[in-house]
Amino acid sequence: MKLSELVKLLNATVYTTKTYNPDRQVNFAFSCDLMSDALMMLRNVPLEFCEEGILSTGLVTIQGVRTAEMLDVKVVLLVRDKKPTDQVVLAAEENDIIMLGTSYTMFSSNGKMYEAGIKGISEI
Repeated sequence: MKLSELVKLLNATVYTTKTYNPDRQVNFAFSCDLMSDALMMLRNVPLEFCEEGILSTGLVTIQGVRTAEMLDVKVVLLVRDKKPTDQVVLAAEENDIIMLGTSYTMFSSNGKMYEAGIKGISEI
């Protein structure tokens, strides 16, 4: 699915306009609020996930950006209408990370993505 389609599906806000690529492909997703879990779960996923994956989280801090950076994940979706600070957006853009936000809960966001054909990491 193109990122522009995902933005429409989730009625998402694009926070990182400098790094946003509407044609970027998103085919996989992983969700969590504990970045230590993300580091543990995603450390051994195929490169395909990093290139076509999205990290869905309610964590709106620099740590979320740093985690995505360490994992080479280039798209972060903030759920539950969380709003990043200018500092967080700048950090994401400096690391070529696309940051989106939606008012949907993590559960609803995941359901909508899954229904649209985005797979979880266990399905890679």
